[in-house]
Amino acid sequence: MKFQAIRLYSEGGERKSRLVEQSLSDLDAGEVVIRSRYAAVNYKDARAVTGVGNVISRFPCVPGVEVVGTVVDPGGSGLREGELVTVQGGRDFGMRRDGAYSEYVRVPAEWVGRVPPGSDGFYIVGMGLAAYTSALAVDELLQRGIKPESGPVVVTGGTGGSSSFAIDMLAGLGFHVVASTGKATEHEYLKKLGAAQIIGREQIASGDKPLEDQRWAAAIDAVGGAPLDALLRSMKKRGVVCAFGNAAGEELKTSIYPFILRSVSLVGINGNHPVPERGDVWRRMMPGGDLHPRHIHDICYTIPFSQLLGHCERLIAGGVRGRAIVTFGT
Repeated sequence: MKFQAIRLYSEGGERKSRLVEQSLSDLDAGEVVIRSRYAAVNYKDARAVTGVGNVISRFPCVPGVEVVGTVVDPGGSGLREGELVTVQGGRDFGMRRDGAYSEYVRVPAEWVGRVPPGSDGFYIVGMGLAAYTSALAVDELLQRGIKPESGPVVVTGGTGGSSSFAIDMLAGLGFHVVASTGKATEHEYLKKLGAAQIIGREQIASGDKPLEDQRWAAAIDAVGGAPLDALLRSMKKRGVVCAFGNAAGEELKTSIYPFILRSVSLVGINGNHPVPERGDVWRRMMPGGDLHPRHIHDICYTIPFSQLLGHCERLIAGGVRGRAIVTFGT
């Protein structure tokens, strides 16, 4: 059986992805074989496909950390042939082992999560790591006592997939959400998700002093770098910043003053958990839960597998919004 996959190669000091023809014997070992139906595109995936950074550390490798599909070979796992399942993050999937951007996927059984009966595969992978990471951040704010009456909550990288979900969830819980974006054409999109106010990246802090006006009760940061520093300098006393992104840079240059004079908390959020290990927050994201995204069909859209390489280049260049879901023709 032959099928198509995207593989990232490292040749002559250059990293480049190619669409190649594969067979199952070309994929990493695993008990379960899945026929891919949908795969998600995260910023991390786009970095992997385009060879930016060090997301992938084994070459060649199939990128992509989230897939939904049907079981072709259960391999004694207890799954059923034809059952709808998902593999999302955790371990080495799509980073040090072959991942989602392939018409067929082969993985260890413990990585596979069942799609709940009655759930749509598009919805499950559409939420995926992006919404789950945002849900963890929102839950962290709630656990630390941040309430709608505490004051405004700002979300950076507003048009990105994770940030879009964060805006949706926070607004659904009654928070006054301020979306920060550099895309002046996307204000209507952000308002539809629930943003009460939209500001530019340069408006997060009122100036460049170590401590600026106290503006934000809490923040969810998806970009890192200078915007994260601006957030820290403009938080209210005992404000909480949840950070999980690096689109604006991997380094943080700031001072100690927000922490020792305003008791600001900076909390790192890591959502790279396989579905079987996600627990209560994942369940709360399902229909009827308090973290259920209300605008998933505004945030998510489909692209064919044949357009994935070009889409990843545009995502790295900052030319897309929301969250792309890859559809496979098999």
